[in-house]
Amino acid sequence: MKPSWLLSILMALTAAARETRVELQNSASGPELRIFGSPRKDWWIEVSSDLESWSRPEGMPPLISDETEPPGRAVSSGDSSGEFFRVTGTDGLYDDSLIRTFHLTFVESNWQSLLTTARTTGTNVTCTLELDNGAVRTGVGARYKGNTSFTMGGTKKSVNLEINWTHSESELLGYETVNLNNAAGDGTILREPIYFNVMHRYAPSPRGALASLFINGANWGVYSLAQQEDGDLIREWFPSNDGDRWRAPNVGGGTGGGPGGPGGGGGGNPFASAASALSWQGGSISDYTNKYELKKAADSNLAWQRLFHAIDVLNNTAEESRRTAVEEVLAVDSWMWFLAVENLFADDDSYWNKGADYGFYYEPESGRIHPVEHDGNEAFLTSDVSLSPLSGITGTNRPVISKLLVIPELKQRYLAHMRTVLDESFHPDVMTPLIDRLSALSLPAIAADPKKSFTMTAYTNNLKSLKSFVTNRYVFLTNHAELRPVPPKISSVTLKAEPAAGSTAAVTAVVQPSGDEGIDSVWLWYRGGPVGKYTAVPMWDDGAHQDGAAGDGVYGAEAGGFLAGVKVRYYVEARSANTAQAAAFQPAHAELGPLTYRVRAGARAESPVVINEFMASNEGTIRDPQGDLEDWIELRNLSESAVDLSGWYLSDDPDKPRKWSFPAGTRIPAAGYLLVWADEDSTESPGLHANFRLSGEGEQILLVDSDEHLNVLRDEVVFGAVGDDVALGRTTALPETFQAVSPTPGSANP
Repeated sequence: MKPSWLLSILMALTAAARETRVELQNSASGPELRIFGSPRKDWWIEVSSDLESWSRPEGMPPLISDETEPPGRAVSSGDSSGEFFRVTGTDGLYDDSLIRTFHLTFVESNWQSLLTTARTTGTNVTCTLELDNGAVRTGVGARYKGNTSFTMGGTKKSVNLEINWTHSESELLGYETVNLNNAAGDGTILREPIYFNVMHRYAPSPRGALASLFINGANWGVYSLAQQEDGDLIREWFPSNDGDRWRAPNVGGGTGGGPGGPGGGGGGNPFASAASALSWQGGSISDYTNKYELKKAADSNLAWQRLFHAIDVLNNTAEESRRTAVEEVLAVDSWMWFLAVENLFADDDSYWNKGADYGFYYEPESGRIHPVEHDGNEAFLTSDVSLSPLSGITGTNRPVISKLLVIPELKQRYLAHMRTVLDESFHPDVMTPLIDRLSALSLPAIAADPKKSFTMTAYTNNLKSLKSFVTNRYVFLTNHAELRPVPPKISSVTLKAEPAAGSTAAVTAVVQPSGDEGIDSVWLWYRGGPVGKYTAVPMWDDGAHQDGAAGDGVYGAEAGGFLAGVKVRYYVEARSANTAQAAAFQPAHAELGPLTYRVRAGARAESPVVINEFMASNEGTIRDPQGDLEDWIELRNLSESAVDLSGWYLSDDPDKPRKWSFPAGTRIPAAGYLLVWADEDSTESPGLHANFRLSGEGEQILLVDSDEHLNVLRDEVVFGAVGDDVALGRTTALPETFQAVSPTPGSANP
């Protein structure tokens, strides 16, 4: 007999995050499970009778968490229920292992005509949204969307949902806008989510999944659930959403012929315009303002100037200096990935085909423009199963292709990235099971879809056609002359040691040629910090930078010195001595997923200034100048001369030793003391206020010299858990030892 539902056993639950609390509560209808935590997350409920094997109850969707009033979910359904429950996180709103079910409720009986009108006016119709995970959002704005899909979809229209239409802070699992696309023209409803989720691995792109839609209780069928190309997406990929976001629409006009057939450069394409393809249209900004949509910018005038400058550099820089110049304005490696995936999937709504229906983002932190995928419902274009991987290279209307891939090094980078995608994501051994899994997941809902525009017989044929396209495209590309040359193999990359500030980092790579083709060159690419262009230095197999003798296949080089705390990204490129100079990268994702190391503070050196006393949990002792009880750190000058601390640093994180800098002019008098408030409010004045707090659980405090002196570590304190209002002070007998003292900042201890 199963044990009774007792509150004492309810905590035999596993939460997937520290901030999440799971409770099982008794209700009138039986036990209900509730999850207290971020409303941006939802969770699978899993059941077990022995705490070893776990399973998800059939037909039970995930359950959303909430910080105050989470929805409940009945978890007992007779003898089939187990004794124990746990929750594991989903992959978010766009988890493609499930079909989300959306319920929309409109008050107006003529909601269809209102949504149609809203599509062209840019307004919304208010509705209530209920997701099958228990989330309820009121005041949601809805409207029909799309152009071709709107006319092709019959009564099943694509729907845009603005979750924050009425309530500005409202969102759904972290997203403010959601798209339910009708997948018009796709008799499987799978192409867009598959394409988006593969592109998302390699370049900025929306994510995709599948969803069922019910409106006022009626089944409106299966939709492609697509992430909006908006600020939420930008923040997932970039340090901020402070840059300019653009879309390149189908505007027509402009100069240049279409990409033509598989060889590129021909005409005959009705979408052959170069107008929105970053092509040169004239020497005035006004030549471009009707060819691009500026979706978001802090300063529209500056945004247009930046775009014009990038187009000018791309199109008008001589070939011999173009590689370096373009890297300043375009994130070239990101564009190589973007173009490779677009071409590989034969995406009709793409840069290479239309020169439109793509997006891009100006990243202010680096000053460079990145591509952003926009539309995915016309990927897997059957007529282009034999599309050349270099389509457009000989044309004049796709300058990102024709101006960059004409450079041999970039051509081989692009082809290397295409090989990586073919191996990781587009291989039939990967794609066919993925298609089968998504088909099995959605088949019952598609069969019951009353609005679908195809028969189930057509669905079966379309599914076969989709898998055949993948196989045939894979065979065509892997046998294409441009992709057949074999690059070298980089079997390992090794960092000898994390360098100190100002020192170089020695990196070695073991590289083997393909057969007897030899090695043309090996390169170390590195960048200090999260954004910006990489620096390339040659790696040599001469024994100068690595253990071993010349000619042993171990190549070495050094990455330039950086300041303490900088996280350096790096990767290795090896080029074959074959005619193509085929390239390989390690890691294979290059700038998308590089190796990293952290620069350490300089070796500890004798210091006239030390950490003398501190309090990590100030609940009732001294107050700062603003009258608040804050953590504090006291420094002491051991010398007989004043010390200028301008540019020195305090930190509580060894990975970020330059966390808080002393303001210019900060001095500590001879044999004097200086108090710093660790309150996470460096803008407060008067007083010195650091941008971090101390932890009563224990951590460390670092005192680090200025950048000019290469961030030498001047003092360091490591401490364990400490109680409230306990000050720890340095002893005179043992300078490295701290003990509890009376909290008396400004006097020697003990």
